[in-house]
Amino acid sequence: MADRRDETRQKDRTSNKYAAKKAAERLAAERASQRRAERRRNVLVAGSATLAVLIVVGVIVAIGLTNKSGKTTTANPSDSGNPVVPASSTVVEALHNVPATTAVDVTEIKSGLPKSITDKPLTGDNGKPQVLYIGADYCPYCAATRWPLAVALGRFGTFSDLTTTYSSDKDAAPHTPTLSFHGASYTSDYIDFVGKEQQDGAGNPLDSLTKTQEQLLSSRGGNSYPFIDFGGTWIQHGSLFDPNSLSGMTPEQVAQSISDTSKAPGSTIQAGADVYTAIICKIDGGKPGDVCTAPGVKAAASALDANK
Repeated sequence: MADRRDETRQKDRTSNKYAAKKAAERLAAERASQRRAERRRNVLVAGSATLAVLIVVGVIVAIGLTNKSGKTTTANPSDSGNPVVPASSTVVEALHNVPATTAVDVTEIKSGLPKSITDKPLTGDNGKPQVLYIGADYCPYCAATRWPLAVALGRFGTFSDLTTTYSSDKDAAPHTPTLSFHGASYTSDYIDFVGKEQQDGAGNPLDSLTKTQEQLLSSRGGNSYPFIDFGGTWIQHGSLFDPNSLSGMTPEQVAQSISDTSKAPGSTIQAGADVYTAIICKIDGGKPGDVCTAPGVKAAASALDANK
């Protein structure tokens, strides 16, 4: 009888040990499962954080690329941050209200007068004699040339959508205040004007040329800026005066100086404008009469004739 009780107790102890072992195994399995689940959560959180970072970086890069490739004529950051902005009323009014009543000494034009050529006439689609300008926003010599050219053209018609900017800060005569003909339009009863800026302030492509314009730039302009073709009878290479004379000025200050012919840059800009005006009068039949017979224009015409 005692032996059976001992045997029963031994079986109970064995059963209890087995149950305890199983319980311990279940607890270990549950803890292992919890650790695996925790690791998965950590991986997911880390992955989500990494993805979020990548998305943010991607957005920043995309914005940067958009800004880089999205240089427009209204921002035109150029190589040094020089903007291209709509011309102020001060500039527009100055360009359209410069009389040629005072004969300016054209000897101030030290870079040489335009040259007469004998070639096929250049006309616009409207049949009017055409003035073709080809340059670039970064070009300092173009920067100086646009002022007298715009003043002269303002005596025959009207500009709209003109902009102002500065030439490259990394070229000769850096940061020269100027106009830009890119995107501008011009109306006149007497002539046709085409202004092409082939490159922006950073040297990126801007206005494209027709095959005819490319040929003219090559054959008559020597593929250099600035180039002006006045109706196929007169051509201008380079600027009429030193762009350094505009150093340190804003476009508004240059515009305000034009009316003062007692000193540069007003005197040189007006002298250049009178020369260009005289040439346009030669190609359009001397119209309008009050412009083409003004003292400054007549003096410039005489200088051109003597320089042939």
